[in-house]
Amino acid sequence: MKCIVAVDDSTINLKFVEHVLKDTYHLVLLNSGKQALEYLEENDADLVLLDLLMPEMDGLETFEKIKKLERNSLVPVIFLTADTEAESEITCLQKGAVDFIRKPFIPEVMLNRIQRVLQLEDLNHYLEKKVKEKTVQVEQMSFETIATISSIIEARDSYTKGHSVRVAEYSALIGERAGWTEDAIRNLKYIALLHDIGKVGIPDNVLNKPGKLTEEEFNIIKSHTTIGGEILKEIETINEVSSGAMYHHERYDGRGYPSGLSGDEIPAVARIICIADAYDAMNSKRVYRDSLSPEVIRTELQNGRGTQFDPHFLDIFFQLLDEEKVKIKNNTGLGERKTLSGESTELMNRIIRSMEEETRRREAPDFLTGLLNRKVGEGKIINAMKELPGCLAFLDLDNLKTTNDTMGHLAGDFALKTVGEVLTKHGENAICTRIGGDEFLFYMIGVNQGEAAKIVEAVIASFQERKEQEIMLSASSLSVGLCVCTPADVYEDVLQKADKALYHMKQSGKCGYFFHQNDSTQLVRNNSIDLKKLVGNLSDQGAYNGSLSLSYRAFAKIYDFIRHLGERYGYSMQLILITMEIRDFESVTIDEREYAMSLLEKTIQDSLRSVDVSTRFGSQQFLVAFLDAKEEDTTAITDRIFNKFYNVYEKNSVSLRYEVAEFSDGKE
Repeated sequence: MKCIVAVDDSTINLKFVEHVLKDTYHLVLLNSGKQALEYLEENDADLVLLDLLMPEMDGLETFEKIKKLERNSLVPVIFLTADTEAESEITCLQKGAVDFIRKPFIPEVMLNRIQRVLQLEDLNHYLEKKVKEKTVQVEQMSFETIATISSIIEARDSYTKGHSVRVAEYSALIGERAGWTEDAIRNLKYIALLHDIGKVGIPDNVLNKPGKLTEEEFNIIKSHTTIGGEILKEIETINEVSSGAMYHHERYDGRGYPSGLSGDEIPAVARIICIADAYDAMNSKRVYRDSLSPEVIRTELQNGRGTQFDPHFLDIFFQLLDEEKVKIKNNTGLGERKTLSGESTELMNRIIRSMEEETRRREAPDFLTGLLNRKVGEGKIINAMKELPGCLAFLDLDNLKTTNDTMGHLAGDFALKTVGEVLTKHGENAICTRIGGDEFLFYMIGVNQGEAAKIVEAVIASFQERKEQEIMLSASSLSVGLCVCTPADVYEDVLQKADKALYHMKQSGKCGYFFHQNDSTQLVRNNSIDLKKLVGNLSDQGAYNGSLSLSYRAFAKIYDFIRHLGERYGYSMQLILITMEIRDFESVTIDEREYAMSLLEKTIQDSLRSVDVSTRFGSQQFLVAFLDAKEEDTTAITDRIFNKFYNVYEKNSVSLRYEVAEFSDGKE
């Protein structure tokens, strides 16, 4: 039988409630808010009938204190009141009351309202129960799915079987002892299960090499962190899921990889996984050694306290070791895990398909140039360098930003595509890859310095020939840095040397090539730069017509710089806000508005002086800073802008207006 607590300072009202409800519900009749709180602190109730107007502690105060009780804080409350003011009813409902029963009581109304509220409560409890049951099923399915994925990854190496699940269990123990919530611990387990997912991108011959890894091979192994981070970065259902994969090899002292994070910069989940991962690695058999003894493992962990490992989480792990809590029932860590359900299998298949798609995407050629993408290209170059001597060329497409700014991004894309075509033409015995932006690598296999120079000269000449034929290449050229290498050289060192040679070439005037010399003093000795030529290069790179158009952030910095100059030299500056107003929003599409704004931007740039600065301030506004301009100059310039705009934009759907703020001696 449902328990109803009725609270009213009127004995007559309580008698009426008893008369109406005694045959249907178990009743507790109380005549003050204080008595109600004392009862509800010790006993459960299904519903509270609470008089709104009572002496000492009224109904609202009693209701607020009920909500703070550890017990019965969620009990539904119906107010009993003779107040007919709507304001009282609104206040109570806003506080969380479920209903009102007005005095004088009508038995049928009271019964029906109470029955309706209790039925809704029963329904809510039923739904909550079902949701919890479904949540448990989903969580089990998720754990099974993720554990199976980690097992698939680890199947490539029999010596790491069950590693990810054990790391997940150890991590969860640390999180639990650290006082994390159940949700946070569950999330930590999922992250730990997937911490090594990036190993899907590591070649088998490197992953399972029985001997000591070379430096290049170790660098390939280290890339599993960034590969894993890329695979998981789009998954939103598990908080910080990419952090475990990306950062579990960071060190507390900042000497880890891939990002060199330190201390609290490293996500807490990754700091915990780092400890669990290291412990399981030392506590497991490897192809080259047996598992280490508990004493050796503890010493190794202690030696890494504060350098490799977070001291706080490591001390917690030592507590767990001392209490013999760090145990896995089954060597695989999966225990008596059930076979995957149909739903779980399908989810797993979807994730695996997503991983395969990610792998294909990473291996796809560069979409613009058709060359190998960086990951594939660098891998081929590394393998080729191990077999034969050769020469690595680091190429840069000069003045790409100038091309984009003056002729548009289509022209910039055309220039990049042309580089790809030229490299392909001369790359019969070379590996060509675009490594990002305007930079390319071109590894010539089996050539000496003289042979490499002839090939690069032919590449530059071919590009110059295309430049003479295509106006969109007028600002472009190629600068190349080269480094001759042997199979004994390390790829990263060769790349760095080629990059240094490229920098030297860029500083020496662009459009040419330069070889890095093994004697570093020769590189320095050859690095004297003609200052006049350097000034000319800077002028060419910075040249522009009309006003200087910048992003808002850059505009703010230039504006502040000009303001300080004004304060020092006493010239004036005017800040103009030009607004494009839409006469009829319904008749002007977003595309049409953007078209009009692009015309206005071009008009502003064409109309202003080279000492003026402009930026797009909003969807329909531009900011312009006029340097050392008088009021009549401002009027003339804005009139010129408006007239030019109306000449090219013939529709009457928009109009322009401007506002001026004048700054003299840097002050408004």
